[in-house]
Amino acid sequence: MTLGEVLARVLADQRRHGELVRGPAGPGDVAAVRAALSEEFGADLPDAYTEFLQHGDGLDHDGLVLYGSASEPGLVEMNRVWREAPGRDDVLVLGDTDMDLLVVALDGTAPRLLDKVGGDVVETFPDVTMALVELLTARL
Repeated sequence: MTLGEVLARVLADQRRHGELVRGPAGPGDVAAVRAALSEEFGADLPDAYTEFLQHGDGLDHDGLVLYGSASEPGLVEMNRVWREAPGRDDVLVLGDTDMDLLVVALDGTAPRLLDKVGGDVVETFPDVTMALVELLTARL
């Protein structure tokens, strides 16, 4: 299943359950968050995450929170929060689950889940698209 197909199913599930469904991020919002992440953290937003933002500007569904560009919680704000803990300066946090953080290296590669408390690697993914597809599919 493609990222677009999984997102369509998740968004339909959210609507069915009366959950907040955020509209797509506009091109200006995506450009602004890319620039802010680069300037403040030296981080590149992965293209697959940009694709996600074009479907919905953030998501909160069944224990998975994926940060938006302009919506709350936002990518820039949440990365400031997560950087308050030691050892997280070398990653970009894209979202979180009840127990883990979805992170990528600052160059937008090497997606993985890190334990929120200890920072241990819980799971790795071949790419950001696969990480998003797996995390979203698990919530259908």
